[in-house]
Amino acid sequence: TDLFNVLLLVAVSLIFARVFGYLFSKLKQPAVIGEIVSGIFLGGLVVFFFSGQNFTIFNYVFSPPTFDFNSYEFALLAEIGILFLLFISGLETSISKLKKTGKTSTFVAIGGVIAPFLLGIVSGIILGFAVQESIVIGLILTATSVGVTARTLMDLHVLDTDVGATILGAAVIDDIIGILFLVSVMSIQSTIMDTLWIGIKIVIFFVIFLYIGLRIMDKILDLGEKIYLPKAFLSISIAIFLLYSFFADEAGISGIIGAFVAGLIIGQNVRSIKISDDIKTIGYGLFIPIFFVWIGSRFWEESSTDLSLYAMIGLIAFVIIIVSIIGKIIGCGIGAKLGGMSNMQSLQVGIGMIPRMEVALIIIATAVSRGILADPIVAHQLLIITILLSIFTTLITPFLIKATYIS
Repeated sequence: TDLFNVLLLVAVSLIFARVFGYLFSKLKQPAVIGEIVSGIFLGGLVVFFFSGQNFTIFNYVFSPPTFDFNSYEFALLAEIGILFLLFISGLETSISKLKKTGKTSTFVAIGGVIAPFLLGIVSGIILGFAVQESIVIGLILTATSVGVTARTLMDLHVLDTDVGATILGAAVIDDIIGILFLVSVMSIQSTIMDTLWIGIKIVIFFVIFLYIGLRIMDKILDLGEKIYLPKAFLSISIAIFLLYSFFADEAGISGIIGAFVAGLIIGQNVRSIKISDDIKTIGYGLFIPIFFVWIGSRFWEESSTDLSLYAMIGLIAFVIIIVSIIGKIIGCGIGAKLGGMSNMQSLQVGIGMIPRMEVALIIIATAVSRGILADPIVAHQLLIITILLSIFTTLITPFLIKATYIS
């Protein structure tokens, strides 16, 4: 059945994630790289081997499984994984540290949006894209995907430092600015009203769920102490973080921001230490590795399994990827320097803001669905470029982060 196909895929994914993660850790590299590579490897096996026709020899013994990394069930588990990862990041980040780096995070976020956006537009025009298409390229380069960076900083035990707090704070602001950019540029009608309404919902979310949440969360968490059932406090905490993710998504910002905010607030409670190990057991034992395997498998998107298509647009993709990296390092680095950080810290922050993933894919999908990219050939090219951008920046960032901390 479909359910047991998904369960088999989960089991295989966990085994390969751990094996590849172990191998990369033995090479003194972050385990997350191995988990992503395992996804690329498994995705390739599914595309080129487990495609049904190539598996018919086993039909005499049993029905071949249907492996689909893009199935709703597997993608759902992966999305829960990134929520757990950001919830754990929030639990391990102190609000006082975020307050200390608040001004710097704002500078980093602004620089990290403006520089890649402008460089993306200029690069698109130079590469021969129309102005509207170039604006889409600029938008794709704006938003940071902090999941890989957070995991790498955790592996290196430097998440709760000035650099780690700055990156996490900037990623939240960066996400909000990127969403407002997206609404402003892509709204066909009532642009000002659309942007204003999104802004109002974001403000309401932070007022209710951060400001008020800090004042009443202890009373809510008391319920977990008063319910004399096994792991009741854990259940209440998970319910809160899932609700925060839901309402963040409803407010028009990413659910991962809600998960991070929930982690921040719950982490201020002295009893949060009781659930920290349990949350990590659930997250790292199941959901988080699946998320990174899923990221790696995205390399083999159905619309881009023809490797010749990658070769055709290789130069364009290379230029845009380089621009995306330079844009974040320069923009975020300048912001970090303006915030008073050292040259090395500024470089570490810039590198930590390099990864792109879910928001970039959302932007290209929105551009296609809204008809912003009228030419289907250009739309397909930019889709493939976005996939390559996501995979490459995700893979390269852990190496670069570790290199800056070793040096």
